[in-house]
Amino acid sequence: MKVFTRDYRIIGEYSEVWGEYFGDMKPCVLDIEATGLDRTRCKAVLIGLLMRTDSGCRITQFLAENHYEEAKVLDAAMDYLEENGADYLITFNGYAYDVPFINARLDANMLGRHLKMYHFDLFRFLRKHTDLRSKLESMSQMSIENYYGILSDRGDTITGKESVALFDQYALSGNSTIEKVILTHNREDVLHLHRLMYLSLADVPDLHKALSAYGLPAAEGRLSVRHAIKRARSGKTASPYLKITGEQIKDPVSCAYFPDGDCPVTATFNASSSSYEIEVPLGSHADVLYVDTAPIFAGSIPEVLLNDPAFVNGYLILDSRTANLISKLAAEEYLSRSAVNISDI
Repeated sequence: MKVFTRDYRIIGEYSEVWGEYFGDMKPCVLDIEATGLDRTRCKAVLIGLLMRTDSGCRITQFLAENHYEEAKVLDAAMDYLEENGADYLITFNGYAYDVPFINARLDANMLGRHLKMYHFDLFRFLRKHTDLRSKLESMSQMSIENYYGILSDRGDTITGKESVALFDQYALSGNSTIEKVILTHNREDVLHLHRLMYLSLADVPDLHKALSAYGLPAAEGRLSVRHAIKRARSGKTASPYLKITGEQIKDPVSCAYFPDGDCPVTATFNASSSSYEIEVPLGSHADVLYVDTAPIFAGSIPEVLLNDPAFVNGYLILDSRTANLISKLAAEEYLSRSAVNISDI
């Protein structure tokens, strides 16, 4: 196995709104090259990873020199993520391909490891939560790069399909020219995905709403968070309520909290399904919805709420941004309580 690194001076934030939700969490942009699409029999032979540095970003690539070094590539990539403190992944169609492929190959090689962290798939986000799909004939990465005017900056000359055939040649010959072509294609995919994060997120009219629909990170990536405003059904209180759901990505727990005289919140965490659900009653006045925050946090209201302009006399006025905020904080609050008071569901 060979390891390659290259630095780039690309500095900045993906967007101001992005920073509100991801804070100091460290992203890692990931892309793999494999010998085919079938993860039951094909192998991961090249993994490219990009992480930010003080001067920009660094791309690290782990390349198998033949078809028998897959385990080395997988182990090296997993070590890299752990050693560099990556908190979440960024991929392009990695939800359907890269991440399940890696996990299948980790299992096939009996490495006893699993890639499990908050994952932002830019392809999935743009396809489901923006109107870009209606503007383009194709939602391929190169098509989107062309839309944002950066396709011509690419330094590679092949497609992913061509990379498969080239690796077969490389495994037999070790040819340095073929090696460079394969590495360049993977490196350009990772680098341009990083650039697309800057360009495409800045183009989303209401990123608060779009990120909420996709699923926000909470508890430093331990949870994903979605929410919806629900109206009363038969047998429920007449008031609307905020329904918070998501995945327990790491270290799932089982516990339950039920409404009482001090707190009207219902929360259940289920370790077997790695899911959770929280219901927070809402108040309304005219067309405005709000949350009484004191009962949720047992009177100890987080400082971020106290300093929020939409927080008034203990009540948080809801819009797309503040609904995200209270959902994230409520999920973290009840997860933290599980550490000291776990009840089996």
